[in-house]
Amino acid sequence: MLVTINKKETQLEEGMTVSQLLQLRNLRKAAVWINGKQLMLADYESWKIQEGDNIKLLRIMAGG
Repeated sequence: MLVTINKKETQLEEGMTVSQLLQLRNLRKAAVWINGKQLMLADYESWKIQEGDNIKLLRIMAGG
């Protein structure tokens, strides 16, 4: 399926969850927005990405 991730069109497997996408991208901690809605961390395992979704990934960096 075709989605947009951080303004780049990307091909993903059907039925992929947000957690699977983060694993694929080697992101352990990231804030995720889909179609302008920020997801809660608890939703990452169950949220299935759909054809045409506009996804924004923002890596969370530790600070100090």
